[in-house]
Amino acid sequence: MKKSIVFYEGSIKMKSIKNIVEILSIISLFSAQVAIGGTSGLLKQIQGPGFELFNKASQTISIALIINGKLTTSDVASGQKFVKTVDLKDSIRLGIFDKKTANISTALITGAITPQPDRIYELNASGKTKYVTWNPAKAPYLYPQTGPFMGLTGKTESGYPLGDNLQQSQIILKK
Repeated sequence: MKKSIVFYEGSIKMKSIKNIVEILSIISLFSAQVAIGGTSGLLKQIQGPGFELFNKASQTISIALIINGKLTTSDVASGQKFVKTVDLKDSIRLGIFDKKTANISTALITGAITPQPDRIYELNASGKTKYVTWNPAKAPYLYPQTGPFMGLTGKTESGYPLGDNLQQSQIILKK
């Protein structure tokens, strides 16, 4: 009888050691993730890329993003999305062309987008994700994404969380 009690106590000790090893492994993996990607890398996995434009227009549009003076352009087909990893502290100037437009650039001194976009927006939402939808069939044309099922999922259609997304008041029409 004593032998079986000792065996039972031994298996409890083995389970405890196994649990401790599992916990240490999890902590080690978390630490490695932070060391490789930093906290911002870990946060990016949680919040997503920071910028997404979903084009619900019936045709392809072109967009021009200016972030910290750097221009990024893209054509976004109808029903498609444009995604860019951004620092949430940055404000974004977004130019939208109602149709596919080639040779988009910025002036060196003024930073003006040429040719002139049909609409220019400032997304001034420091610390917020900027997940927006372009739909000229609605008013306003550019608005925060709501996600599937009228927003009940709390995520974009791409699966990014909407809990820290910008508000309509932070989308400022400049032109």
